[in-house]
Amino acid sequence: MNNKPTKIKPRAVKAGVAAEYCGFSRRYLHDLTAQGRLPVHKVGPRCFVYDITDLDRFLDDCRVGGQS
Repeated sequence: MNNKPTKIKPRAVKAGVAAEYCGFSRRYLHDLTAQGRLPVHKVGPRCFVYDITDLDRFLDDCRVGGQS
């Protein structure tokens, strides 16, 4: 019997993880958020998280050339 805990994929991540996931700097991530190009969720007085599906959608929308 395998008693390994199941790894749960997070639905939302903080800025550092979101930037790394997308492959750009935290500063650029914050710029995109300030410009309204990337949504963010405020879950506490100073806690903001990015939804993984929003990050994926943003990257998909930025695709140029190639085949879809």
